[in-house]
Amino acid sequence: MRGSCHCGNVKIELAVKVDLVTSCNCSLCHRYGAIWGYFTLDEVKVENITGRIDSYKHGDEYLDFHHCAQCGCVTHYTPREKAQSDRMAVNLRMFEKSLLDDVAIRYFDGADTWEFKTQSADRYFI
Repeated sequence: MRGSCHCGNVKIELAVKVDLVTSCNCSLCHRYGAIWGYFTLDEVKVENITGRIDSYKHGDEYLDFHHCAQCGCVTHYTPREKAQSDRMAVNLRMFEKSLLDDVAIRYFDGADTWEFKTQSADRYFI
């Protein structure tokens, strides 16, 4: 599966099929509007074509959130060394809308309870 940022500078290729994704309402994800799919670092190929990819670290500085320096789309995040993890996430909004048609979306309340919600119509995730 292949996706890209809006301008096409950042291209992402996934080696495995997505079947479960997460929508989070923490202070970052709420603003990004991301739907995250989780992968190991070796299951994702990220390529920048004509420009650079910038990153942002927040809070505990365990993750680098990457975005295209040209169009601004948040494309993925990767663990920093202190996270001691090989898990990364890809913003599946960078792919065709149909990719999410048959995928289960779980809703994570990263703003308040730090728990998964059972109701998909929760007002916090709109």
